[in-house]
Amino acid sequence: MTRERRLALAQISRGVGRVQRWLETIYRLGLDLPGDRFVVSPEQARELLPEGSPRSGLLVLEAGGDLHLGVYVDPADVWDGDTIIEETSHLVCIAWHAVREQKVSQLQLELQSEVDRYAIARLRHGRGLDHFEDFRWDDRLDAVERDRYETAHRVAHRYCRGLEARHPTRADTPGLLAELRDFYRRPPHEKLHAA
Repeated sequence: MTRERRLALAQISRGVGRVQRWLETIYRLGLDLPGDRFVVSPEQARELLPEGSPRSGLLVLEAGGDLHLGVYVDPADVWDGDTIIEETSHLVCIAWHAVREQKVSQLQLELQSEVDRYAIARLRHGRGLDHFEDFRWDDRLDAVERDRYETAHRVAHRYCRGLEARHPTRADTPGLLAELRDFYRRPPHEKLHAA
């Protein structure tokens, strides 16, 4: 691995660790999950993934009743905060559900990552809704994937607009956090109808 690749992987590890700590703090998850230790190189991930897999993502392997997780981020995405947040969100969400022996769907993962991007942006600089407007769909998504992403985006946008209306100022942060924590723990069908 070249020096440049090692530096990119170190930067990605720091980013994943930072986002994981933010998510655990926001939602009070108590996972004790060192996110930076779950980063694998894209090359390692590609050895295990089928051809045509995304260039960044979450690697999930089940073997002998054990769940193995790894976040892989292409070095081209090293400065893409949304990618780091999305993949770390998936890692944390799957780990949280696994500890509770609960299944989690791909739609749930995408919905939660949309809300997580909002929460982090809102708490860091007060502009949580921007990512709902400033994005574009990946042209490589098939119809099923595109529908899943659009559904998650639409539901999360509706829910987060509601959060903005109910908790519009920094002074409302305790109420915002309480509502976000409640949302994280809701059953999937309730999340899909939240507003």
